[in-house]
Amino acid sequence: MHSHLLLTTTLLLGAGSLTTASPMPQATSIPTPTTLQSGAYWIRAVVAPNYHKYLQTKPANIPGVAILESHTTAGQFNIDSSGQLVNKVSNPPLYMWVEEPADKANPPRTLATWFNATKNPFGTFAWQGDTLTWSVPSVKRQNVAAWLVCKDQKLYVNTGAYGYQTPSGCADQTIHYYNDKTANN
Repeated sequence: MHSHLLLTTTLLLGAGSLTTASPMPQATSIPTPTTLQSGAYWIRAVVAPNYHKYLQTKPANIPGVAILESHTTAGQFNIDSSGQLVNKVSNPPLYMWVEEPADKANPPRTLATWFNATKNPFGTFAWQGDTLTWSVPSVKRQNVAAWLVCKDQKLYVNTGAYGYQTPSGCADQTIHYYNDKTANN
């Protein structure tokens, strides 16, 4: 699947305008290898309603919203030495970002996540056993491994209590690495 980006330049000339469009480089989905690459992990939920739904973007392996979806398009990830969650099969590498709330003392219940070609400046990722965590000193959370999967399978950091007053349309999740050769359903 290809996304076409256009650069539009508008020049105002007196009372009229002239618009020209020139093509920009295309963002192309990079198929995820079906065999796990060395140094990478699959990341997935292990309980209903997202049992064996895997971390990825759609289209696969390009900048975009972090989602949990099919094992057939699962990304491959690791955490680098600076606490960045990195997609290991995208080119260039993609880093998971977390929304920085304006009021860190009273953040919204859901902090959006997405993948970008630059490093995440807000918080760090870590493994707690096989569980993916995210934390930052300025946002207090009861459970650094609490995530929410909401509409369109979008993944959010859960700033509230896991399994308590879950926002409507969302499901509480923890997500875990999986290191078998292939992702499975």
